[in-house]
Amino acid sequence: MVDRRTRLISGIALILACGSCAADTAVDAAPPSDAVALLFAGDAMLGRSVAPIAAADPDGLFADIRREIRRADLAAVNVESPLTERLHESPNLYALEADPATARLLAGAGFDIAGLANNHAGDAGPASVLDSIDAVHAAGMQAVGGGADLESAWEPIVIDVNGVRVAFLSIDGSGQGLAATEHTPGIASWDPDLARDAIREVRKRADVITVGLHGGIEYWGGADPLLSPIADELATWGVDIVWGHGPHVEQPIVVTDPDGDGRPTVVATSLGNFLFDQRSDETSNGLLLEVLVDGEGIIAHRVGDKHHDDLRVHFSGWRIPDGDSALVDGRLWRLDRTVTPVETSVGLGPFSEGTVVHAARGDLDGDGTTEYLVSYRHPVRSKPDDPLPQPPVDPAGMSAHLGVLDAAKTPIWLSRRPPHPVEAVAACDGTAAFAYTTLDSDTVVATGVGSWGGFGFVLAEELPGVGTVGCADVDGDGQLDAVVIGRAMPTP
Repeated sequence: MVDRRTRLISGIALILACGSCAADTAVDAAPPSDAVALLFAGDAMLGRSVAPIAAADPDGLFADIRREIRRADLAAVNVESPLTERLHESPNLYALEADPATARLLAGAGFDIAGLANNHAGDAGPASVLDSIDAVHAAGMQAVGGGADLESAWEPIVIDVNGVRVAFLSIDGSGQGLAATEHTPGIASWDPDLARDAIREVRKRADVITVGLHGGIEYWGGADPLLSPIADELATWGVDIVWGHGPHVEQPIVVTDPDGDGRPTVVATSLGNFLFDQRSDETSNGLLLEVLVDGEGIIAHRVGDKHHDDLRVHFSGWRIPDGDSALVDGRLWRLDRTVTPVETSVGLGPFSEGTVVHAARGDLDGDGTTEYLVSYRHPVRSKPDDPLPQPPVDPAGMSAHLGVLDAAKTPIWLSRRPPHPVEAVAACDGTAAFAYTTLDSDTVVATGVGSWGGFGFVLAEELPGVGTVGCADVDGDGQLDAVVIGRAMPTP
């Protein structure tokens, strides 16, 4: 992960360098790049009932989620409260204005980008939009979606991270925000012509385009009837990630390709509240969306749950992927791009420890040499003084085991009792994948992936349902990652 300060400085430099790019200039071919993790959160409101908590416990406000945000290469959040000392003047009864200094709490949590295009951004008057921008910049973040005039409100941010040029736009689709004009401050308010032009223009200098989209039907838990059609339009115009907020509750996240070009778009019409003082169970919860991208677009994504019942944000965990999956850098992702696994299966030959079920070869410990991963069974070996219970056995009286052997096929590690009998294995670079079965059948009932921990595997969450295990270079770093392809969830 690159340093955040270096990351933002490179982004600012790219904006300045491309500020006068001609409209018909073709984008240069992108250099080879590493995969980049982008994280998105929903509505953050730092005023009203949250303000006393922020003042009394600034470190604790995001302490429980800071690690997850900072692990991403770039993180973005929608700021629902105007960051200003001006008085509320909107006819909107909900006064959400917050101390400008609280922007530093968002930056300290790990956010790099603050989206400002929402229906509350100008509640303290047009100048309050500029106040929010100043507060965001003073905290070391970048603001998008607002500006001193129409042109600046629609100006994207483009940041180069590890050779991947990522563009951010923020648009208010509620129709209730203070829209910027040619001569007055405000926000970027949904206009299909302006949106299409902005996306086409920024595509000339960006590899990945993300759009924050605010609005929708409040407290609607299904696919949003208002935002979904807009998201489809954005995807058709080439947007890679639609990062939605506004309904204050979570809505389904989908992967779509409406123009059929084979390049997927991840659409989250509402990630719910990141931090708000609404009190229902639905509004006190929300989602994190993390998306793995490279110069060709979306690779994979994952979804995390968080809650803030006590007006402090707590991370609950990452959800088990619902489709093809990969273990990349210790994180379990839902694959959105087709990958082709390489063959790692081998015939092991005679094995003194038992009967081989399946074997594979790879650099399991990442030291540049070959190891063997083997699933096997052998007769139970009773030890009268063994305090551990005996493993279960199959109808032939055999128990199931795993082993790792060195290049000479000498055991390095032999398991006493894996989580399940293993029907198939894949040996990757520092990771492995397992197809689980039952003792009395070779039918795959679940799969798993894990990293080599020096003496055994550190397993990620078990993946229910069938799937084919393998190894593929998912993130383009030259290392084979553990993958499960063709996953089918079990019928409830």
